[in-house]
Amino acid sequence: MSTKKTTTKKTENISYLQAIAISVGAIIGWGAYVMPGDLFLPRSQLLGSSVAIIIGTWAIYMVARAYINLLTQTPENESGGIYWIEKYINRKHAYVYGWGVAIGYISIVALNISAVALLLRYLLPDSLQLGYLYTIAGWEVYASEVFLCSAAIILFSYINLRGVQVGAKIQLYIALFMIVSVTALFFGSLWAVPSTETFLPTDMQSSSITSLVWLPILAVMPWAYVGFETTPQISKSISDSKTKTKSIILISLVAGVLFYFLINYFTALNMNFDYEAIESSNWATGEGVDNRIGSIGIALLSIAMIGSILSGINGFILSSVKLLESMGDSSLLPSVFTDKNQRFSKTKTVVLIAVVCLFSPWLGRNYLLDIVSMASLGITVGFAYVTMADLLNERRKNQAGILNYLSVLISIVFISLLLLPFSPAALSLNAYILLAVFIVLGVIGYKKIVVTSSEVDSNLSNKMLGK
Repeated sequence: MSTKKTTTKKTENISYLQAIAISVGAIIGWGAYVMPGDLFLPRSQLLGSSVAIIIGTWAIYMVARAYINLLTQTPENESGGIYWIEKYINRKHAYVYGWGVAIGYISIVALNISAVALLLRYLLPDSLQLGYLYTIAGWEVYASEVFLCSAAIILFSYINLRGVQVGAKIQLYIALFMIVSVTALFFGSLWAVPSTETFLPTDMQSSSITSLVWLPILAVMPWAYVGFETTPQISKSISDSKTKTKSIILISLVAGVLFYFLINYFTALNMNFDYEAIESSNWATGEGVDNRIGSIGIALLSIAMIGSILSGINGFILSSVKLLESMGDSSLLPSVFTDKNQRFSKTKTVVLIAVVCLFSPWLGRNYLLDIVSMASLGITVGFAYVTMADLLNERRKNQAGILNYLSVLISIVFISLLLLPFSPAALSLNAYILLAVFIVLGVIGYKKIVVTSSEVDSNLSNKMLGK
């Protein structure tokens, strides 16, 4: 028997452009400006990282096909994600899917918050780093940075409490500023290159591809492109047909690959393709722009990065709330997320997300890659479930093809890259510890919600059948 609640509530609508802004803004987060110097270029230089981005984008597109297909078959009054897994697999797996994706979403909110400290440290003089607290993993934590990061969390939590329409409108403006700034930085970098220098490195080494050093880059592609996964969560609120909604995913993927290519390229270009200097830099993208373009470039980069950070925080809080609301509609949430009438409580949910994210400024920047890996695992679990739901749906209609199976396989490969101990992209011990905490919390919720409700349904069914 279904335990799905039938509650009547007014759905807030957001426009087609606002939905695109949420998806694109969630893809182009802080990582687009940090990962080129921290991971992409040091690992496999410009050629290898470019190939990894192309392969990763193709793999993500194969996964996204399942989302697009299922979106076109989703009723107007339903959001994707939880609905798909519950319908095509079962509600127990819908809970696991929801919890895994929620881990990914909330981790990315925390990541974007942590990136505020990085940007402040680069832009502001040392004299404004007030209230030294401690050093963790080589990163000095200051009270002033913790305060500003916490203020950002509280601000966007308040915005989302005002309603999805308010958050969506702000997201659109932020995304527009971000797009204009990154485009200007790209052309500004090209214009500032002296005639004596080249626009490409003279030693494009094939070893950066053949040695497979780009696998860690491929492993974080689910995290890099997770923004498209927010579309099914908000699809019920989009004021357009589900058929048109599928184009949001395609647009966000195209925007994502263009942005990652542009920022990765002008980071390498502005650092003169000196990969040792890139690896040793605290922030290669910022240092390169400062050296090549100067204060105007830093101002543009600041606008772009602030826009990306804020759009990531806002977009993933909004999407997290919508995901958890879908779980609440299917009676898959613990009482901590519900009100006294056992209905989904948006206020309590936003506050709980904010409380979890308030811990991130205290961890410092050097744990960011660990959180990235954990977020990637949560998202890839979601990919695996959605692609499997699509495959099962197509098999029931006798329409399953090789691409449906390939999508499932790609999702499993992404998970394997993160979990297999011999993989160059395997989770670190710190990432496993963080993951274990979320799993324990998830198991507690599973036993209280899914197992208990299943037992109640079984007993009720037996009574109705006279057993």
